[in-house]
Amino acid sequence: MKAAPNVPLVLGLCILPLLVFCLVLSPRPARAQESGALDTSANFSREQLAQMLAPVALYPDVLLSQVLMASTYPIEIIEADRWVRQHPTLKDKALDAELLTRDWDPSVKALCHFPSILTLMSERIAETTNLGNAFLAQEAEVLATVQELRAKARAEGNLATTAEQKVIVEKETIVIQPADPRTIYVPYYDPFYVYGPWWYPAFPPYYWHPVGVRLGVGIAYWPGIHFGFVFGTWSHFDWHRHHIHIDVHKRPRFVRHDHWRSDSGRWHHVTRHRRGVAYRDQETARRFGQQPVRVREFGRDTRGFSGRSGDQRIRVDRGLRSVAPPAVERDRQRQQRDEQVERQRQQRQSDDRLRQERQRSDRERVERQRQDRTRIERQLRVPSERSQPQRFEREQRGRSRDNVFNRVGEGRRERHSSERGRSSRKRLDDGGSNRGRR
Repeated sequence: MKAAPNVPLVLGLCILPLLVFCLVLSPRPARAQESGALDTSANFSREQLAQMLAPVALYPDVLLSQVLMASTYPIEIIEADRWVRQHPTLKDKALDAELLTRDWDPSVKALCHFPSILTLMSERIAETTNLGNAFLAQEAEVLATVQELRAKARAEGNLATTAEQKVIVEKETIVIQPADPRTIYVPYYDPFYVYGPWWYPAFPPYYWHPVGVRLGVGIAYWPGIHFGFVFGTWSHFDWHRHHIHIDVHKRPRFVRHDHWRSDSGRWHHVTRHRRGVAYRDQETARRFGQQPVRVREFGRDTRGFSGRSGDQRIRVDRGLRSVAPPAVERDRQRQQRDEQVERQRQQRQSDDRLRQERQRSDRERVERQRQDRTRIERQLRVPSERSQPQRFEREQRGRSRDNVFNRVGEGRRERHSSERGRSSRKRLDDGGSNRGRR
């Protein structure tokens, strides 16, 4: 009698190879996996916040608030900069009339009145995007860092009331206002000088200053921007609550009434103007309703290359820029430090040349003054020197009036006198001979 076959055992032996085969062929998650979002939930550090805010912390409050809000819309910053370059003659009311037709955030439109600042933000779009991401995720810390930087500049004696701006200190809050509400002066400065010795050497500050302009000591200003209205009254910092307040009753004239918010209060980021640029962290993305970013990691072996497994790049399907790995970030920071050292070296060389030129100019000026004094003294001595021989000659003639040699050199007069003498003697002789004949 034959034993009945064990059906479960047979099925197991058949299925097991199939499962092993599927596991072998399945993609390795470490090499190519699609995740929900890039894990960059960590906030910016204090060092990073100081680094990115250093070039703008001393801006007037009305301008700084526009810069912070507009930095959250990097695509519109680039578009606005290109548009302003194409329309360089538009100013004041004509510019505002054209801005009514542009679908940009009011803060971006406001910066169109400051083309130099707009250009800097567009050319340094990575720094601008970081600033905007920090403001969205850490608004209170950003404003606290601004106050910290202002306090350091004031302690160094580099932040005070001037003809261009008013500095108001309210307890621990420093407010910067334009001296004339209708004229805005934008400062530029060397962060390494104006704040004193930089306290985060691994995170050198950003530089936002005019191209081709050498940064000196203290604070310099761009040419003042004049307005036919009080600029920036529709937004201001609420330093105590650490946010930007919007006054709905002071709508700027470059914003259409149907595109203006309906109530006053705290500023809110408008995702529509973000134009699809990915947010830096998952929390911010969820807060503004953005779907998780699809991210794929690629290693060198995935692309057909063998090498170190750590050499990876992260490609963001939607975003303004790729996120660099730590090694690339360290290289970038090292390059920034090297560039900073080179700028400082060139600055010292330039200062040395200026000092040498100034010293040489001073020496030449002193030498010219000495030569001028010598020439004047010589001119004053010449008349007296010329009169001395004449006076000596007169004295000599007076002392030797009866000298037989006084008349030497007067040949004609001597000959004439001698001839007169001979004539007299001849007449005398002739007269004597005539008397003897008688």
